[in-house]
Amino acid sequence: MKKLEPKNYNFSNVKYFSPIQLSEHYQLYINYINCLNQVSVDLKNDRIYNKCSSNYSDIRSAEKSKTFCFDSIKLHELYFENLTGNNNRPYGPFERIVIENFGSYNDFRDKFKCIGLSMRGWVLFCYDRYNKEYYIYGQDSHDCGVMLYADPLIVADVYEHAYMIDFGTNRSLYLDAFFQNLDFKVVNQRLKKNLE
Repeated sequence: MKKLEPKNYNFSNVKYFSPIQLSEHYQLYINYINCLNQVSVDLKNDRIYNKCSSNYSDIRSAEKSKTFCFDSIKLHELYFENLTGNNNRPYGPFERIVIENFGSYNDFRDKFKCIGLSMRGWVLFCYDRYNKEYYIYGQDSHDCGVMLYADPLIVADVYEHAYMIDFGTNRSLYLDAFFQNLDFKVVNQRLKKNLE
């Protein structure tokens, strides 16, 4: 695996999130990149393959860290990408699909928020390439509950680190702020890739 470098994001138009909240969250993302880069180095060492055990082994620990960190990196990049404070009114193909599948944007947002309040890690709105359906689902951690063949259209981080500095334990208020900063241009661009 090639060495990863952190991507840069422009949070200048994001409302209701303090610079320290955003910078601490971004630093956590960098930490995951550093961890994955170290795991990638470790996996190139043949010695790590000397003991193969599902109870405890260096290779088991490295593989668990690899999926945990790599999924975290991907999810954080999708989250930061759709959190811009721009284009925050639903429109276009996204709006049509939400109405077809959920009845209204408000119903969609209420269900998304409910799942976000019920999970420990992430809530995503996805297009599933396997059965060609749209749905919302939650993950308790970066690598727990991952749906294969699901293309994320909206990604919200609901770990406490995403909101505790600004919102304390009020995850509901945080999710309201998330939706006020959600960039539907980004969502429609992601959706367009699936409609082509």
